[in-house]
Amino acid sequence: MEILTPQIIWKGYDASALPLSASVLSDKTENGVRTVLAYFNGPTTTDGVARVFVRCALPVADKPVPAVVYMPDAHRPVSAVDVSYLVRDGYAAVLPDYAGEREDDARYTLYPRSMACANFTPDCLTEVPDDVRVNCWIIWAETLMRAVTFAASLDGVDAGRIAVAGDGIAAASVLKAAAVDGRVKCAVTLFSPGYRPEETEGRDYLSYKVALDGAAYAPMIKVPLLMMLSSNEQDDSTDDMSEIFELIPPESGSRLSISERTSHAFGVKQKNNVSLWLAYHLKGIGSVPGAPELAVSCEERRLRFSVTAPEDCDDVELFASQAMPRGSLRNWRRTIPEKTENGEYVAYADVYDIKQPVYAFANVCPHGGGMSVSTPVLSRVPALLGVAETPVKSSRLVYDGDMGTDDWMVQSPLAEKDTLTMAPGPFGIPGVSSALGTMSTFKIGDAAYRGRGSLLLQIMIYSAVDQTVTFTVVARGDEEDDGYTSYSYSATLSPSDEWRKLTLAATDFKSPHAAGMEWENAVYLRVDSDAPVAISSMIWV
Repeated sequence: MEILTPQIIWKGYDASALPLSASVLSDKTENGVRTVLAYFNGPTTTDGVARVFVRCALPVADKPVPAVVYMPDAHRPVSAVDVSYLVRDGYAAVLPDYAGEREDDARYTLYPRSMACANFTPDCLTEVPDDVRVNCWIIWAETLMRAVTFAASLDGVDAGRIAVAGDGIAAASVLKAAAVDGRVKCAVTLFSPGYRPEETEGRDYLSYKVALDGAAYAPMIKVPLLMMLSSNEQDDSTDDMSEIFELIPPESGSRLSISERTSHAFGVKQKNNVSLWLAYHLKGIGSVPGAPELAVSCEERRLRFSVTAPEDCDDVELFASQAMPRGSLRNWRRTIPEKTENGEYVAYADVYDIKQPVYAFANVCPHGGGMSVSTPVLSRVPALLGVAETPVKSSRLVYDGDMGTDDWMVQSPLAEKDTLTMAPGPFGIPGVSSALGTMSTFKIGDAAYRGRGSLLLQIMIYSAVDQTVTFTVVARGDEEDDGYTSYSYSATLSPSDEWRKLTLAATDFKSPHAAGMEWENAVYLRVDSDAPVAISSMIWV
């Protein structure tokens, strides 16, 4: 099997060279929106050509509008994706299906037999054929670039202002298109492509890393790319994607944005990033902040963080986590650095185990609002910097209402209504609450707040309705889920004029997969309920 590089695979490739042979199924205009359903010729092989199904939504306008070619995650059919926000903002939304044959939609892309590997299944992601050019990742990228050709052919689209965007698995295709297709004006990747092969010495792994991995394409990117990540992505990909971003040439004008304490979701400060990015690059409206920088050093044996922020960004936040290699399980402590006379922002951190890595990133944005951009995630071993270890001073107080929502997160996509809030409870005491009825904290896994021995976790909680609330603790120490096990406890709550006190022992939490849990091994706590609840405090007793 020959090892091919991206330069060899795409040498001489022209996504606009062959005819589209488009077949329009419908072209209707209603309420100021034109909707087009069609098939066009995609990637071609010796035994045929892929017929790509595409759905388009265009605003009715007096002059050509910019277009966004958007590939959703493979699990969602293009007919089910809401693109009204793009049309409302004056963009033509072009959604090519790339996942192929599926049971949840009547229309999808038709691949010839030699491209059957492009019909999405979880197994197809790991297949590396002798000729990597006939691989789902390459076929999907070519499908995206052919969709750019189709978008440029549409009446009412400005062919010189086309962006590409991809969610989840499709983000890999966007990275490739941004590196290969010079027609792209800008690009957006949303979260991780979701597949990272385990490092081996095998030829398949080498072939993937050289020909297909995002790190192979990042140095080739010349167009501005916005990489949107979540700090606690469940596939633990944030660190890897951050490293890929660092390989993108700075002169491309690309930016990284990490939504803190989220998993596959936009944070409150990041929710408008994509709109602002597209407006700037496709319409020339607004501005994009410069790229911040983060440095870690030792000062008087303390761990020192230094953030260099663009002049227009005075909202600077630092997020750091210690001794947790799995990104999905990190407790990101928020710190507001102090601005020094020379304009840098500085913060210090106590380190409880200098032999374990410290992970950190910074978010900056204009104080009055605008794009939130991030530094890549840094990883440093404090002992190698000369940092002294700080003795652990355990705090019995894990949380109270004065801390606000800062130590909590919602592990699902955030909409306006789902933002964590401080809800009023009995006696006018507020508590953290989520409109979704689910919220999590990683604080009980932090060395400074972890329970020990026979301590009990006392939770003050309030519910306005009769319901069952489930508390789930994920803890280390079992083979399930890569060494982590879920333990649960349920309590029935009723409306009351007072806060309900729950006093929980580690032995109250049960799992069908393991014996008793110990607080020392706890990583995070999740609270699930049908209706919102409020928590005013958590304390070890």
